[in-house]
Amino acid sequence: MARTKQAAAVTKVVKPQTRRRRADPWTPKRKVKPNPNPRPRAPPPTHFTCRICIEEQTTDQFVKWVPAKRGRWTTPLDIPYNCIAHLGRNPRNKKIDPVCKTCIGNAMSARLDTLGARKVGTGCLEPGCLELWNHDFVVRYMPRGEPLEKFNMEMFNVWLEDANPKPLTCLSPTCTAIGLPDPAAPGFPQVTCHECSFRACAQCLIPWHKDLTCAEYSARHINDQISDPEKDTLKLMQTKDGKRCPNCHLVIEKDGGCDSMFCSGCHKYFNWAQAASAIPGAKKAEPIFRDQPYWAPNNCKFDGLIAIYLHEPGPF
Repeated sequence: MARTKQAAAVTKVVKPQTRRRRADPWTPKRKVKPNPNPRPRAPPPTHFTCRICIEEQTTDQFVKWVPAKRGRWTTPLDIPYNCIAHLGRNPRNKKIDPVCKTCIGNAMSARLDTLGARKVGTGCLEPGCLELWNHDFVVRYMPRGEPLEKFNMEMFNVWLEDANPKPLTCLSPTCTAIGLPDPAAPGFPQVTCHECSFRACAQCLIPWHKDLTCAEYSARHINDQISDPEKDTLKLMQTKDGKRCPNCHLVIEKDGGCDSMFCSGCHKYFNWAQAASAIPGAKKAEPIFRDQPYWAPNNCKFDGLIAIYLHEPGPF
């Protein structure tokens, strides 16, 4: 009898207790009533201590903290985003004090005096930081007065060094105007001063060499320094249609092939049709035109317009 009761207890199936399903599963859950006595939150800080100058200042004198996932692309940033963690006050790490805006500007001024204007916008006060600060951020924090004027003047010199093409000063002895040549303009490298209308070559930096390309003018300058026997040799090379390398002025003979040439003297490539002849001016070299395919004819646009006006056959 005892075994029967024990076996019945073992074979008895225990149903799991299930929660009663609501009538409508889409019925919203009951709203939790707000706590009538909530825990008061600490007010936001109004002052921070700068870890550089050890001065207590108001929060508007420090970089605004921007969370990583909220407001990064919509909130105006005081400094580059990657430097906010280096110079701002992290709400979750209150042991590290931020850096005030005055110290950021003083650090830029010191870097300007020691490293120059090129290095002012590279990195912040954090060791090893290489974040690039654009010109607007640098001007915003650079101290006003002499440091800012010095930065602007040095950045202007940096622009002059990196400009391509570089600004050109008028070569006329009575004019000091400065202009910026346009390589895409018709007639380049021949440029005309906007003040005195003096014509010059923007590549050779001399008064305009009429009826000579830059390669021919450079080759003629070399010919003025050679001896008479060497000039006789050049005449012999000219009979064989020899031309000069634009880089090292070595005279080369061509025995066939396309116009792409390789100089054995300086190991540079050049265009055979645009190279100067062995005796400059003996055979006209084609000028170099920017962004023009090699199969297109090199025609002057002004001559083409005149031909249209006179109803004469021209290149247009």
